[in-house]
Amino acid sequence: MNHIQAVCQKGQRAYQRGYFENARDHFYQALLLGNNDTGKGENSICRELQHDLNLSISMTYCSQHDRSQAIQYCDQAQNVAQEMSDQLRIARCHHQYAEINIMQNSFRLAMKDLELSLQLKLQVVNHDDLDVADTYHAMGKVYLYRMELTKAKQMFDQSLIIRLRVLGDFDYKVAQIYHDIGDWYKAERNFNDALAMYEKSLKILLITIGRKSLDVAKIYCSIGWIYSYYMKRCYEARTICQKALKIGLNIAGENNLQIAHIYYCIAYSYYEEDDINHCLTFWLKAARIQLNIVTKCHLSTAESYILIGHCYYRVENYRIAYTMYKEALRIKTHLFGETNLSVAQIYHWLALTCAWCGDKKKAEYSVNKLFEIRRHIVDEKSKYMSYSHSTLAECYHAQKKHTEAVNEYKKALKILLELQGGNADTWDIADVYYNISCVYSSLHSFTTDIQYMEKCVNIHKQINGESNIKVANRIYDIAFAYDNLRQFDKAIVYYQKNLQILMQLKEDTDLLCCKAYYKLAKIFAQQKRTIDAIAMYNKCLHYNLLHYGEANERRPKFCDELENLYRAVGNDNMANKISKLTNNIRRGLRRCLRAKESVLCKLLKSFL
Repeated sequence: MNHIQAVCQKGQRAYQRGYFENARDHFYQALLLGNNDTGKGENSICRELQHDLNLSISMTYCSQHDRSQAIQYCDQAQNVAQEMSDQLRIARCHHQYAEINIMQNSFRLAMKDLELSLQLKLQVVNHDDLDVADTYHAMGKVYLYRMELTKAKQMFDQSLIIRLRVLGDFDYKVAQIYHDIGDWYKAERNFNDALAMYEKSLKILLITIGRKSLDVAKIYCSIGWIYSYYMKRCYEARTICQKALKIGLNIAGENNLQIAHIYYCIAYSYYEEDDINHCLTFWLKAARIQLNIVTKCHLSTAESYILIGHCYYRVENYRIAYTMYKEALRIKTHLFGETNLSVAQIYHWLALTCAWCGDKKKAEYSVNKLFEIRRHIVDEKSKYMSYSHSTLAECYHAQKKHTEAVNEYKKALKILLELQGGNADTWDIADVYYNISCVYSSLHSFTTDIQYMEKCVNIHKQINGESNIKVANRIYDIAFAYDNLRQFDKAIVYYQKNLQILMQLKEDTDLLCCKAYYKLAKIFAQQKRTIDAIAMYNKCLHYNLLHYGEANERRPKFCDELENLYRAVGNDNMANKISKLTNNIRRGLRRCLRAKESVLCKLLKSFL
């Protein structure tokens, strides 16, 4: 029996690290040994072993998104448990059915199984039992998927308390719950605490199961997303995600949802840098994997629709963006019902898309749905209602109703300040200041624009220090405002401050440096400082080349302007060289665009 237990333990270790086929081989071997050791396997110990191993095999298939095999082995485990009248093992089977339903995004069915599992467990074990902690954890995940955040945190906390009491601080299951609590903080937009939880989880996993694990890859990916979305440290995010990708590919191969999620996170890091081409490249990789594994009505598919919608929204192709968001809405409404915070967020994007493309009626409908859903779920003074006021404000901004936009932003600001007890040093408040400054910029009230932008900069300095990408970006915006006020000396100072910060950062800032050098070049050209302007254009082209490569859509414009400057100083030789280069780039771009559009259209059709 000791030999069988050793084989089972090898299987468990392989399962924890993500080597699911290897784990399954060990479980099959243990099952065979158990049957051989006890003849026909009629004694209770063998029957218990048979149940446990069938359930473990089901778990490996579930982790690989093989629903039919996962259900088959779970059914076998349940039959054995019912024959033994073992209530705890019957409860574990219901828990596993729930995990299969979570994998399939059947969250209502999953919650029914979990509630039954919990009820059965509490009849035979104490509340502080690890089996109960497992069910609380799974219920927390379902609530988190459904954006029922208060209930999710209650479940996670109860599970964590039990696991810490029984297992101590450094255990695989404790690491798992820390990761999911990190996801909860991320959903709450509390990104610093989310990062702290991810790092805590990572530390435990590296000690308990080592670096070569799918769970470690998953945490690297989660940290990378925080770096992209919150810190705007996109280069570092991609470095971390590449670590995750290397681990994931070595363990699971390409055709795995975990790999798709890593590609998605890399795509998102490029999106944050406005690098839509690279974003689409990695999104295509993620989408191809998803199409092979999950149905078109799956949460990961909805997230893909949202990202591609964001890309088209960013390049102002609102018609396709709207289509993508509608598809995401269809999926999430099917999965969660309409009264859900995740569904409300899609109405946010639909409202903005319709507002910016001039469809006032659809924009108004989406905003009303957004308010209706959130009011049904949260208090009028919650931060989610502040987000609703911000959405309405941006719609007003798109419709050039600037006074109404500022008023709505101030409503959002009032709620956030009340929630923070007057403390203005939060990311959400910085966002509202930034958005108000954008409205004043649209009104060409650049002095007021600068005042709000400086408030935003001060908050970001308080949160992350002076040398970070957000401070650099907002300083660029202040420079741009002074540029528009034709206060060129101040504009130059702020563009140079922007560049000074960018040069100190580890991440890829080539695109941002390119933008600042371009603005300096334009100012110097207006001031008739032609030699300085040429120097700035050359630096601009240098960083453009580093970031995008030779053939990219921004390069011809820069080259045209530099060509004109060379002609102005009588250097026709350089001007002619640049003209020839520009023509070659434009021809290459047309070929690339046709090829990329063809691939993208085919994939979008398969998604739709």
